[in-house]
Amino acid sequence: MTKIQLAAVGLFVLVTLALFGIGLFLIGERRLLFTQKIELFAEFARVSGLQPGAPVQVSGMTAGDVREIAVPVRPGGKFRVRFTVREDLQPLVRTDSVASIQTEGLVGGTFLAVAAGTEHAPPAVAGTVLRGREPFTVADLLEQMSSTILLVNETIADVKSDVEIALRAIADTATHADAVVQEVGADVAAIADSGRRIVADTQAIIADLEAGQGTAGRLLKDDTLYRQAADIMAQAQAATSEARKAVEEGRRAITSLNEGSGPAAQSIVADLRQTVQHARTAMANLEQNTEALKHNWFFRGFFRDRGYFDLDAITPAEYRRGALTEGGRRALRIWLKAEYLFDAAPGGELRLTDEGRARLDSAMSTFLAYPLDGPLMIEGYAVTGTRADDFRLARERAERVRTYLIDRYELDPQTVGLMPLAGPADGSPDGSQWDGVALALFVDREALDGEIAGRPEARPGAADGSQSVETTAPATPGR
Repeated sequence: MTKIQLAAVGLFVLVTLALFGIGLFLIGERRLLFTQKIELFAEFARVSGLQPGAPVQVSGMTAGDVREIAVPVRPGGKFRVRFTVREDLQPLVRTDSVASIQTEGLVGGTFLAVAAGTEHAPPAVAGTVLRGREPFTVADLLEQMSSTILLVNETIADVKSDVEIALRAIADTATHADAVVQEVGADVAAIADSGRRIVADTQAIIADLEAGQGTAGRLLKDDTLYRQAADIMAQAQAATSEARKAVEEGRRAITSLNEGSGPAAQSIVADLRQTVQHARTAMANLEQNTEALKHNWFFRGFFRDRGYFDLDAITPAEYRRGALTEGGRRALRIWLKAEYLFDAAPGGELRLTDEGRARLDSAMSTFLAYPLDGPLMIEGYAVTGTRADDFRLARERAERVRTYLIDRYELDPQTVGLMPLAGPADGSPDGSQWDGVALALFVDREALDGEIAGRPEARPGAADGSQSVETTAPATPGR
């Protein structure tokens, strides 16, 4: 070969190699062979024609291809699709991104579309499994259309008979309406004739009134009746004036009596004042004598046995020593936990709940079986903080319950007291402590024995707030 031929062959080879390299570069660039990518996964119940090598788009932009579709090992499993995404599009793919299988048009190729995630979700790293949205194919649409058409046909068949019945009813109604119109035609004509006669009679009456005929006509045309009515009104006004004078004189007399301006009034007022003063003196002496009898050594036992007491004057120490058990009383107690009675109002104020009111009503229904002539004490307990905080909370709980019971059952406030006992609660369902309230009804021993004769002894309830009535123990706060 000559040098020219060799040069031509070499040039041809070089051009061929250059064209092959350019084509390979263009194909690789289109297939993203020279782009850094990450691998991600998505799972689907069905792949709907998706094949390995199918393109992957992120927000509509080509981002990679499908590398592998793993077949599930059991019928309930899902296909796992392994695909790649360009690294420069990785910031758009987040852990909450959704992958879906879509088709280009109605008969185009299938590709995998990945939607961009949200700002608050972290970026998806290599190996992340994205949530897959199941594909919706034309076959699914046709199947739904077929189901819809079947449902429409069934509905038409169902309402066809109803429509026929409605049409027959309309036809029957029109027939009956025509018959009714024909039947009432004569009545309508009679009513119209009566209306014409009424109009004629009315016109005749109006003509008589204008002519001054008859009683009504004379009232309209003759002014004699008007003058008589005016005389009657004048006489009534004169009588009213005289009555006003009499009322004014009586008012002045009462005023002078109240002010004591007249001799008679001054005498009456002096007598009344002296009588009231004597009554006050007698009541004060009676009160002093009664109080002295209560403290006299001879009568003190009588009053103590009768059970005279002042609930507001009893101290917690006296109450613990059994101040209300004198006179042969026994205490009936019902223990109620605070968690079932109260909650905190929006302003932080303690408030009775609906469940708490129901439990208090149930407790009072138990007490109604016994005589209610003795005192009812609301004992408050608390074990949440310091002694001062417990005392304040115990008093507030007792006040809420006392107010509710007095209003609900119209009890005498003089016989319903409250006793904040923030300290020990011996005999309570929880042992030596209690967090809540206890209702203590002090009943005469003889009456109580008569009520509970033949009954088994009641025991304290559990610490879950259940009610219990104790009738055999002495009246101490813990029992």
